[in-house]
Amino acid sequence: MRILVAHDPAGQIHEVVLSPADAPPATVTMQSGLLVTEVEAPEGTSGLDLSDPERSRKQLDKLVQQLRESHVEVKKDKLARKKRGH
Repeated sequence: MRILVAHDPAGQIHEVVLSPADAPPATVTMQSGLLVTEVEAPEGTSGLDLSDPERSRKQLDKLVQQLRESHVEVKKDKLARKKRGH
């Protein structure tokens, strides 16, 4: 799975685009001022199985929650936990 995130220069994630690893690269159009970075899946979210819609929904909800609790470390292209207070 490929994960593209649109984020501001401070690393705050605004949008998430998921695509299968074997699909052609996704193109993303974002509002002015946002950057798009491909990131690795957070720990514990590998092995997403899209063949079972109910299970997939739960796995995707977990992934989105983890991404909401993360930010992009600009120049490192990876996710990191947000510090409390942000």
